[in-house]
Amino acid sequence: MNTNNTMTPYFMVIMSEIKRCYEVWKQLPIEVYYAVKCNHNPILLEYMASLGIKFDCASKKELEEVLKVAPASSIVYANPCKAIDHIQYAKEKEVPLLVFDCECELDKIKEYYPTCQLLLRIWVKNTKGSPLSKKFGAKNALPLLKRAQELGLNVIGLSFHVGSACAEPSLYYEALKQCHDIVEVAPYLEVIDIGGGFKLDSFSECAAEVRRGMELLPGKRFIAEVGRFLVETSHTLYVQVICKKKDGNQRTYYINDGLYGSFSCKVLDHATPLLQTIKKGELFPSTVYGPTCDSMDMVEECLLPELEVGDTIFIEKMGAYTTASASAFNGFEVKDFIYIHE
Repeated sequence: MNTNNTMTPYFMVIMSEIKRCYEVWKQLPIEVYYAVKCNHNPILLEYMASLGIKFDCASKKELEEVLKVAPASSIVYANPCKAIDHIQYAKEKEVPLLVFDCECELDKIKEYYPTCQLLLRIWVKNTKGSPLSKKFGAKNALPLLKRAQELGLNVIGLSFHVGSACAEPSLYYEALKQCHDIVEVAPYLEVIDIGGGFKLDSFSECAAEVRRGMELLPGKRFIAEVGRFLVETSHTLYVQVICKKKDGNQRTYYINDGLYGSFSCKVLDHATPLLQTIKKGELFPSTVYGPTCDSMDMVEECLLPELEVGDTIFIEKMGAYTTASASAFNGFEVKDFIYIHE
């Protein structure tokens, strides 16, 4: 047994990995607005601002956090359905660009922030397993554009989102084709927000479909709400075994982070974290539980070498939808970060 009694889960964050991903993104002539909901760590936000990255916010709290490191002019308030006091806060801070997808939202904006610029979020087909279009997106854009004109509101473009971790690159082209059809009727629309859904390992395929779609919309300004693409690969999570059980060939391990914490990405983001260890030897069928008292807190069933209390397990690509969606259930939190500046 490892006698280390100060076992604490922590993240190691390679800051230059964010810059590297940003440089990869620059293959596309599309301005990046980082989706703050993905990982709202203030140190990351400040670093991104220093790189010239702008920000996609979805709440008053996210606006407050970004305004600590960047000007309001660098923000798109991209949540299509907002609380009134959040709209009022956006007006107070002069956040210039808001998103809507229904007449109710237009009426609120008319009353509380009529001088802002607007993007209309349209319904598009979503990648398998991502039901964003069940919640957001106008299926009939033209009546809403007409209503906005009647209200004297300034709609400058369209937005869409093909879904989180898009596994169907052609959806970007299909969505841009929809934008083209709308712009044919409403040529005054100047901005096209292509949303997010990008992953580093499938970026080339998705970028090719985006470029193909952009050709349908010459002269337009393109922006994107990029989240996991920028931060996923920058974080490695280190956890420790805190208890162990043996039953014949079966091993059961308990670690100090779980589904209610950083592994919330499994439930909320359909992630498949890979548990790794530097230990070698025979592999045993292993069930790995988190530290809470809830039996749902099962992290993974996998093959692992023989581990002991105090041994470390590490998980790469844990920068997206992990800390942002983690809770402090049962008093367990990951608070420790090691930042590597190369």
